[in-house]
Amino acid sequence: MIGMTNREKRSDDAVDSPDLTRAERPKRSRSLGHVSIARDEQSAGLSERRRLRRLKKAQSTHSLPPVVTPRTAPLQIYISTRWMSAFLVVLLLAVLALFLSRDVFYVNVIYVGGTRYLSPAEIFARTKIDRKHIFAVNPAAVEEELEADPAIADAEVQIGWPPSLVQITITEREPALVWEQAGKRVWVDIGGHVMEQREDLSSLVRVVVEKPSEFVARGGCPQMGMDLILSPGSCIAPPIVAGALQFKALYPNVAELVYDPAKGLGYHHGGGWVLWFGDGSDITVKMAINDKIVKTVFEEQRKQLVEVNVVDPDAPYYTLAPGSR
Repeated sequence: MIGMTNREKRSDDAVDSPDLTRAERPKRSRSLGHVSIARDEQSAGLSERRRLRRLKKAQSTHSLPPVVTPRTAPLQIYISTRWMSAFLVVLLLAVLALFLSRDVFYVNVIYVGGTRYLSPAEIFARTKIDRKHIFAVNPAAVEEELEADPAIADAEVQIGWPPSLVQITITEREPALVWEQAGKRVWVDIGGHVMEQREDLSSLVRVVVEKPSEFVARGGCPQMGMDLILSPGSCIAPPIVAGALQFKALYPNVAELVYDPAKGLGYHHGGGWVLWFGDGSDITVKMAINDKIVKTVFEEQRKQLVEVNVVDPDAPYYTLAPGSR
């Protein structure tokens, strides 16, 4: 070849020589590539030299050349996850501060439904949540507090958002009779629960303790029939309540019954005697025996009765006035 030095000839011959092994040929090719890149860097401009250097580095590390972003590509904004987390924390703290500072989230009034004798103000006082923050109100605890009142059979509490923060539905105990003891009248429901009398209901039969006992009554109602005022939460024995209601159903015109701790329930008859019938057990049998005694002794024999006792229907008895014997 014309113009080629001996050294260059030897180099070309060495490349084309068939005696070179396969392992030596790629190395030789890569070295020749580096030489060509180095020569191009000298003749290229600044930006081109930088590109060639990146290409050289990629070839030396056996990796792909870096991707070049086109100038016409849309702008992409990358947001750090740490900054996003910090923003969310600040936002939640601001919302929490709003909840804790605004008066609208404090309980100033409640909405009550289902009441007949109790007023919303009384219910609110029993809840013990006045001026409490809504987050501090426990519905289950409020329900338990309300149901501890003997006048309330059931309570349901719901927590919401302003303006209806607290909504309460009440089921009151219905009075079944009026019980008078130690000069104080109270209401008693069908289950024997003693409640405060809130108004005068003429439709209810009244039971008056005529001769208070000096001894504590047996059973689960120890204050019943004693010379003391029944406190709310005490009780009247359910059989006694049932007896008064059954007697009232048989004789609707009866407005008042009496109670004796030893004899039970009784009734002052208009003829001048007292009928003692105990409780509501076998009430129809007891009344039939009473009617027979009254008819035989008072109407037929014209004797004045003082007392008729049918508490035990198997052993009834009666007492006559001294002049009728």
